[in-house]
Amino acid sequence: MQNVIGVWYNVEVVDIECKNISKKFNDFYALDDISFKISSGEIVGFIGANGAGKTTAMRIIMGVLASTNGQVLFNNHEITLEDRRKIGYMPSERGLYPKKKVGKQLQYLAMLHGLSASKANEQVDKYLELLNIKQYKNKALETLSTGNQQRIQLIVSLIFEPSALILDEPFSGLDPVAVHDMSSMIREQAKKNGVPVLFSSHQLELVDELCDRIILIKNGKILAHGSPEQLREEYGYSQTIEIPTPLASIFYDLISGGTDDPNS
Repeated sequence: MQNVIGVWYNVEVVDIECKNISKKFNDFYALDDISFKISSGEIVGFIGANGAGKTTAMRIIMGVLASTNGQVLFNNHEITLEDRRKIGYMPSERGLYPKKKVGKQLQYLAMLHGLSASKANEQVDKYLELLNIKQYKNKALETLSTGNQQRIQLIVSLIFEPSALILDEPFSGLDPVAVHDMSSMIREQAKKNGVPVLFSSHQLELVDELCDRIILIKNGKILAHGSPEQLREEYGYSQTIEIPTPLASIFYDLISGGTDDPNS
């Protein structure tokens, strides 16, 4: 076990790999033979236009959807329900109870992952303090701002000390302070605890700053992947050292033109 800023973590090396994953809805392929891997301690940004397939891929990893073809591997074996229980998941649909008190529902959700009531309450207090929202423990969720509700959603994915994180648009609609707090927590999980992180976002400046690797997906296919530096080298325009090419400029054409399929 390792202690980081007051929270005890399980140190476990975890790799998650998607191999030749396809997902077909009627005659439409939301994903078309995609493969990628997220390694222990790595933060991977999943970017693309709306409908490109990001959410579909995440749902398949988590078992919410079944793939039409391909495999999801967890530490080189086919992922199981028990493996998925080790993954902290923040879905695009926020699913907490608006009228319930923050602390009580966080404690309940932690206990569903096997924590005792006392340990769950301890974790609730620690994470609320780490994300600067301990004053809301006894408030109904619906009384919190959008940014603070997002912080609570992130705590749900972290509170049971996950071995991996899958976060679907965790920064959507957040103010700069909330983005800073949440990105710092994600970086802490990956860099000091070795947790592999896959998150989707349309905020390319944040992706550039936070990610070790980036996966660009369009119409269910991976167009490019690599570190921000590698992608600049391959797709960047003329640049100087003083003015590096923004990722938004490099990838605008690549990530535009996704589908409108609601299942993606």
